[in-house]
Amino acid sequence: MLRLRIYIITFLFVTCFFVLLSYFVVQTSWGAKIVSQQLSRLSSYTISIGKVHHSFSNFYELVFDDVVITDDKQEIVNVPTLVVGLDKSDLWQLTHFNYVTVIDGTINYIHNDGKSSHYNFSANTLKFVNSTANVSINNGADELSFTQLNGGVKPFSLSGEDKYQFDFSSQAVLVNQISIKSLLIQGFHRDDITTVTNLGGNIDNGFFVSKLKVLADNSLNIDQLQLHNINLQSTEEDFLDKYSHLLPKSTIKQLSIFESSIQLPSFLIEKGNIEATNIRYDSQWHFDQSAFVFNADHVVWHDETFASVLVQLSSNNQEVTIEKVLAKWNKGSINFAGKWEDNSLHLDQLTLSDINYQLPEKLELPVLPSIFRHIEVDKLTILQSLLIRKYSDFPFTLYNFQVSGTGVTLAKDQKLGIFSGTTSFKSEKGSFNRVDINYPDMIVKFDAENHASLTFSVLVSGGMIESKAKFDPLQNEFLSFQLNAYGIASSLLEEWKIAKQPPKTMNYSADLHGKLLPFSFSGTFSTNGKNYIINSEH
Repeated sequence: MLRLRIYIITFLFVTCFFVLLSYFVVQTSWGAKIVSQQLSRLSSYTISIGKVHHSFSNFYELVFDDVVITDDKQEIVNVPTLVVGLDKSDLWQLTHFNYVTVIDGTINYIHNDGKSSHYNFSANTLKFVNSTANVSINNGADELSFTQLNGGVKPFSLSGEDKYQFDFSSQAVLVNQISIKSLLIQGFHRDDITTVTNLGGNIDNGFFVSKLKVLADNSLNIDQLQLHNINLQSTEEDFLDKYSHLLPKSTIKQLSIFESSIQLPSFLIEKGNIEATNIRYDSQWHFDQSAFVFNADHVVWHDETFASVLVQLSSNNQEVTIEKVLAKWNKGSINFAGKWEDNSLHLDQLTLSDINYQLPEKLELPVLPSIFRHIEVDKLTILQSLLIRKYSDFPFTLYNFQVSGTGVTLAKDQKLGIFSGTTSFKSEKGSFNRVDINYPDMIVKFDAENHASLTFSVLVSGGMIESKAKFDPLQNEFLSFQLNAYGIASSLLEEWKIAKQPPKTMNYSADLHGKLLPFSFSGTFSTNGKNYIINSEH
């Protein structure tokens, strides 16, 4: 009996010795290497551990130093300090833990359409302290980087938990080249829906806040998105298109943008404000049942500058109702209202007042964006404006310039001009190619063939000119141009580049045809019962 006790005591002593030996050996670099080898065999990754620590004061806790996990392509995890709380109910399994804390770590994650072959583990709490996370999406085309990441997930599982909550903050986030500071994201996941109750961050001197849901199909249902004092600048014209692909299928119930600006090479908004509801995005933007209000101190589109801009829109399916558009433009004002549908704009009225507009050197019809393929105006009005062209080939000025039109087509096949309707042009005084004129008056009417009939009269140097013409705007050509002058020297025709060296007379008529730009007329000049041939110079 005594010998049996001695055997038992000896066995227990030897067992304790080896347990204690193993305990202390594991906490050496050599022991950590053995643990690394065993863990690597349990996964498809190479796992390296610098050292293992344990304290009896935290009996169920292990601390790992210099943990590095790599695959055949890159380093996935590099954690100087990893704290693991063991599951008391099952100490020996290596797939579930009470808690895992990553301190000063770096995580490199490649998103692969929701599929991951990483070692699967779960924890009641996963926590990050002052860590960095780099996420690659879209086959490496886009990068998200989180630095000084703090917070965690309860509970956590790489295979996905049905219910969990999360709370993260990051001092700096980089989305490709866009920097976000002091990001905060909080929420929970339940029934395949992730609810973000609080999302916010700083961009430059501004900030944004949002509340949203990520649905089971990964689409976004954004209840609210507010941006304050956001200022974006880029030298790339397609800046917005380059980032729009990052946005999944989305619905925005309420969008608010305050005191924000965007500057692109041909587009600028300064101190803009937007209030919009019910916006959808699915590879392109949709405004099926939306309301939109926009105002800004300044808007620049190509070379045109608008100030004090106000736009109020509402939409029903594919039709957009333009309730009001107001803006200051070229020292005057512009306002209009109407509807837009199927790339066609129909305005109930378009009014311009006190405009001071200088025509460009080349009088060419500009090409509009495809969304303005066709523009029609029921009532066109221009009041008390100034129209100037300074270029030496044919300068002119019209003071107190006024226009009144009905049923006017201002754009056709994306080209700006006048293509149909009835339009009246008047001015108090002015000059054509440095020749003073008074009370020019012209009426333009279009026929069924879209040819314009022009009736024109003007007082010049005590005399008067009356003319009638038929013009084809698509060919930029006068089909006919009849002119009668009373008490005006015929040299005026040369000054206006209509005819070269006409016979000297004070009363005459001309029956011409030819191109408008540049002036190139031919036909007959008549005076005192005699006819003269006028040949085109081009």
